[in-house]
Amino acid sequence: MNLRDTYLQLERESRDYADADRALATLRRRRTVRQSAGAAGLAAAGLVVATLLLQTGGNGGEIAASPTLSVATTPGYAALPVSGPVGQGAAVYTPCRATCPTLLSLTDGREFALGPHTVTPSGNMTLSPDGRWLGLPTLAGYQLRDLLGDTVVQVPAIGTGGAFSPWVWSADSRRLILGYHQSGDVSGYLQVDLSTGKQTTLTPSAGYEPVGILPSGALVLLDESQYGDAERKRVTLRVDRTDITLTASPAGVFADADHGLSVQVSGGRIFVLEYTDEQKVAVAEFDTTGNRVQYTVLPDGDYAMGPTRDGYATVRMPGDQENGRQQVRVGDQVIGEYPGMAEIALPGSARH
Repeated sequence: MNLRDTYLQLERESRDYADADRALATLRRRRTVRQSAGAAGLAAAGLVVATLLLQTGGNGGEIAASPTLSVATTPGYAALPVSGPVGQGAAVYTPCRATCPTLLSLTDGREFALGPHTVTPSGNMTLSPDGRWLGLPTLAGYQLRDLLGDTVVQVPAIGTGGAFSPWVWSADSRRLILGYHQSGDVSGYLQVDLSTGKQTTLTPSAGYEPVGILPSGALVLLDESQYGDAERKRVTLRVDRTDITLTASPAGVFADADHGLSVQVSGGRIFVLEYTDEQKVAVAEFDTTGNRVQYTVLPDGDYAMGPTRDGYATVRMPGDQENGRQQVRVGDQVIGEYPGMAEIALPGSARH
């Protein structure tokens, strides 16, 4: 198993974002490979969705200028101000896994600490695709903060012992779907409209999970039975109540015993990672009717991250991870550099 698949297996098998020990224990117990939230990071973002849907929840989202999650002072880094405009987010990352804090990096180069020893970025923390909204867990539930203004949207917790995690962003940054999970089992989904604060419980058909939001607001759904170790050359999605089938190239598969199924949606495009006989990874891009519109084989040393507003992002790992720098790229353009051991969540990063 190569470095990328080690990342993916840890990420996919980790069931409970809030409990790192449980995540590692789950990894040791299980081997089923799940979907990627970013190949560059050891992100504990691999939930298995239960068919039991959320029975509670409401439409009355509260918008209030309340403070963010309180965090202890982190030596060497400025704490994120508790209110008011801060700046546009470029990434949420931690320089290393075990002992480093989680940081918010802004497009102007400033950085703020979100807390010491927090969960990995692609777990419970997220930035909207436009870098405006920062989402993070709080003791009271989940919070979405406008980094360019004063608005804070609070999502109250449901019961005790569970947690919300970011599942899917709309490409226009207006809507976010949160998954509510406890001990790794997802009991339902909540869609938050950030233009109004309205929170709406989603109830997809039993056995389906949301993997994308189209510009129209329609959901892209995946039948969970397509996860697993079996070789998969086709994936069927339900797009705006119509089933479409995506087909891999003759020499590739979308999943097998060593590679998990990765489906991401941005705007009107669907991105699926494909694994070839030559041990290469390719990004297959489809339209919403199932037609393949682009196919890009990644160079050796580059790993898929996901679609961004500027194009599909990859990360180039240094030969010396401990002392080198990772380069985040869109095509040939470098859009960011981070420590070689960093775990990175770009704007728009979520479960899918």
